[in-house]
Amino acid sequence: MPEDLLLALEKDDTLAESLAKIEDDLRDVGRIAERMTGTALTFENTWRQIVAKVAKGQTAEMQAARPRLLSGFEKRLDFLKKTHAVLSGYHKQEWTELPNPDVFLSEIAEMERLKARVFAPWQTAEDLEDLAARDYPSNTTALERRRSQRQPPESSGRRLVFGKGT
Repeated sequence: MPEDLLLALEKDDTLAESLAKIEDDLRDVGRIAERMTGTALTFENTWRQIVAKVAKGQTAEMQAARPRLLSGFEKRLDFLKKTHAVLSGYHKQEWTELPNPDVFLSEIAEMERLKARVFAPWQTAEDLEDLAARDYPSNTTALERRRSQRQPPESSGRRLVFGKGT
C-alpha cells in the first residue's frame, strides 16, 4: 500500500508541474493577446505608406514586396483568429483573468475588410496603382500621370484620365 501511495504522490508532483506550466502558458497567451491589438491599424498604416511610395513612382518596389507583405498579413490574420478561438475556449470555462476574446472580433473584421479591399484585388503593378489612386484621391495627380502613360489612347483621340469621367 505505501508503494501505491508513493506512486500517486509522484504523479501529483508531475501534475503540479504541469499545472504550473499551464499557468505560465496562460500568462503568455495574455501577453500575446495584448500585443495583437492594433494589428489592423498597423496594416492600414502600412497600406498608406505603400500608396505614398506608389505616388512617388516606386510601384515596382512595392509590387516586389507584395509576396512578403501578403504572407505576413495572412499569418497575422490567422494568428488573430486562433488567438480569438483559444481565448473563447478559456472564457467559456470562466477563465476571466485572460483578455476578453471579443476584443479580437473587430480586429479580425477590419483585417478581413482590408484584405477584400486591398490585398485580394492587388495582383499586378497596375492593380496597385489603381487601388492606390482609388483609396487616396489626394495622391491621384502623380498616379493619374503614371496610369495614363501606360494606357493606350482611345480611337477617338481622347485619352482616359484615371479618376475622371470620360
